[in-house]
Amino acid sequence: MKIDKPGIFRDFSTDDYFADPTPSASLSQSVAKILIEQSPLHAKMAHPKLAPPVEDDEDEPEKYVKALAIGNAAHKLMLGRGKQMAVADFDSWRKKEAKEFREDAILHCREPILAKHYEAAERMVLAARGQLSQIEGCERAFREGDAEVVVAACEDGLWLRSMIDWITPDLREVWDLKTSGMSASPYNTGKLMASAGWHVQAAMHERILDAIDPQNAGRRRFLYVCQENEAPYALTVNEIGEAALTIGRKQIDYAVNVWRRCLETGYWPAYPLRIIRPELPAWHETSWLSREVAEEDVRLKIPARKDFDPKLIMAG
Repeated sequence: MKIDKPGIFRDFSTDDYFADPTPSASLSQSVAKILIEQSPLHAKMAHPKLAPPVEDDEDEPEKYVKALAIGNAAHKLMLGRGKQMAVADFDSWRKKEAKEFREDAILHCREPILAKHYEAAERMVLAARGQLSQIEGCERAFREGDAEVVVAACEDGLWLRSMIDWITPDLREVWDLKTSGMSASPYNTGKLMASAGWHVQAAMHERILDAIDPQNAGRRRFLYVCQENEAPYALTVNEIGEAALTIGRKQIDYAVNVWRRCLETGYWPAYPLRIIRPELPAWHETSWLSREVAEEDVRLKIPARKDFDPKLIMAG
């Protein structure tokens, strides 16, 4: 499948999307994050049309990661689209039969998963549905609309593309399902948003949708359902606010401008070729200064020994 004009594309092949179906090397939100967090050269190396070919070691299948397998299965069950799963009725992958099952699944482009982990994904989705039904404003979440919708826009010859987990028929609500082994607590999702770049992803969705659906510009909501992959499978629904979106827009602007310049010049810089002086994060400095104050208070409360001579500290 190919994309030769801007628009919204449903029932698009996932493999075709990740191979970049646009006429020229397009910028996706995932590649934009790499450019922002690392460098243009790293982004180039991650792009399917620009990276040099790499020979895969077919004799060694990818390492099985429980959390990733459960997340992929939950995504498939919730959205009705995603990787085709191959459920293995084994306790582990150690036995010969289990290894053969896994290798055959991978050979036929299916995602192998142990039955106990698939059942965990089923419990996750059931718990998610139950919790979402009790949250006001979530009536259409993963129920009304389309899953894994591809959107693409072209800005003066530069293509942008994105795949949306779920979008409602009026194109005003964009939903994303994030499963995690970390806490989905309201006190932690701000950190998750910053580290995973939810605001960057939302800004890219917004930029493309506003280009192809301008009448709804400024009316869209970007909602991220973050669910823990361990019982009780608690979740929070996180709407990306204007402050976070503003930063996301600035970062996408930066990525688009740098990407365009690199495509035009053929120059893809990595890290600065100079000695740098790293700065400690503000929280680190604040934490240490607070500790100093706290320990000084404790020290002042310790009674001094009568036979202690401060001058002995420097003795010898």
